Amino acid sequence: MTISTGQPVLRRDAARNRDKIVVAAREAFAEHGVDVAVDVIAARAGVGVGTLYRRFPTKESLIDAIIDELFEQVLSLARDSLDARPPESGFAAYLRGVGRLQVDHVGCLSRLWNHTGHTAVRKELEATVRKLLCRAQDAGIVRDDVVYQDISVILWSLRGVVEATAPVAPHQWQRYLDLVLAGLRPSPDHLSRPPLTGPQMDRVLIMHRDRARGIKGT
Repeated sequence: MTISTGQPVLRRDAARNRDKIVVAAREAFAEHGVDVAVDVIAARAGVGVGTLYRRFPTKESLIDAIIDELFEQVLSLARDSLDARPPESGFAAYLRGVGRLQVDHVGCLSRLWNHTGHTAVRKELEATVRKLLCRAQDAGIVRDDVVYQDISVILWSLRGVVEATAPVAPHQWQRYLDLVLAGLRPSPDHLSRPPLTGPQMDRVLIMHRDRARGIKGT
């Protein structure tokens, strides 16, 4: 007869506690920002502070776990948008999907686009979004001089709209995105400035990452 050690139950309990902590942290960050105290998160999750620290040794590691999850959701959204019908609609579907994700994670947005980890995920995300952009341009619904870096900047700006309006008008970002998509349509008018270069994008990311990392919590 096999004697049960109880370890599988402990593992399930640990996983359950981790999930509760992540959900509670996401909600607390959305309401109060990432500077909310960890004891508030623990109480909201229904666990002790010691349990929280066993799952996440630092508050920074908890924030990173939420951003990791969110980044995977953005990549999954981009993949799903490749299957949109008609194919050229995938570009707008991706931008609208990212907008909804940002609303759901409004408390963590200062970290999302400044996250420098997950090199492989970032590469796949960039390749996928480039495909979505090319399809839209080939279909004649996005101007030919729009580049991948422009899409990144659009998402950064969308974050600002979400953060500024979500507490009062949580759907206002959709109007802004409608205006952006209208502005991306082909036009004989030339854009006044070139897009950011790759090195410039890297510098912007590093600058904002360091600024975000300066946010302290207790």
